[in-house]
Amino acid sequence: MNVSSETKFRLGIVTGLQFEADIVRRLRGQTGGRIPGDDSLAVCCLGPGPARAGDAARSLIEDGATALLSFGVAGGCDPALPPGTAIVATGIRDLGTGSEILYTNRDWQRRLKSLLLGNVLIETAQIASAETPMFRSSDKRTLFGDLGVAAVDMESAAIARTAIGAGVPFMALRVIIDPQDLGLPQAAVSGMRPDGSTALAAVTGSVLRRPGDLWAMIRLARYDRIARKALTAAAQSSAPLFAAV
Repeated sequence: MNVSSETKFRLGIVTGLQFEADIVRRLRGQTGGRIPGDDSLAVCCLGPGPARAGDAARSLIEDGATALLSFGVAGGCDPALPPGTAIVATGIRDLGTGSEILYTNRDWQRRLKSLLLGNVLIETAQIASAETPMFRSSDKRTLFGDLGVAAVDMESAAIARTAIGAGVPFMALRVIIDPQDLGLPQAAVSGMRPDGSTALAAVTGSVLRRPGDLWAMIRLARYDRIARKALTAAAQSSAPLFAAV
């Protein structure tokens, strides 16, 4: 994919899961790809985790991105925030490097928050970025108690570091899916393919082998619907460029 030399601004959006990328793609389709002037948008999902997110971010930079957005769901750490809360990140605590803070662009924070107000439940706060899924609710509770982070994901730190290395603005917009009091059941990740899609048969098989996960999976399925609705609303209310201009 080549980028025209006339392009003024190109937003690169990185997701860890395919359904998150699909939300952006559907939004772009609904608007007919209409973006003011010569600005443009690209989304890339190579799968969950910091390594794949870093690869996706670098590919977007190589393709001409002049800003990077980490977009998707996250685990809740603040007990006051319910599923569906959109987090406008002020910074990313990189748990892979001793909780170093990678700050987001302050002007972008302000613009994004103003677009989201009244459309979704929002919180402006730091989030953490881990190298592996956060399964236990006690670990999320500890993160909140020790660092004060609102949520945790696996991709934002890698995306932020790519943005810093390229000298471009960075932002993370994450919606809480599993609240602090819900531990992530093994079945929830057993069906996650490397490309970020979901193998439903693997999820079903995991629940059959671990029937104790059933109630947590029922709760998670309900919260998943809430989070997807909020993520879609956040994308629609901040379209076409998620306030990144």
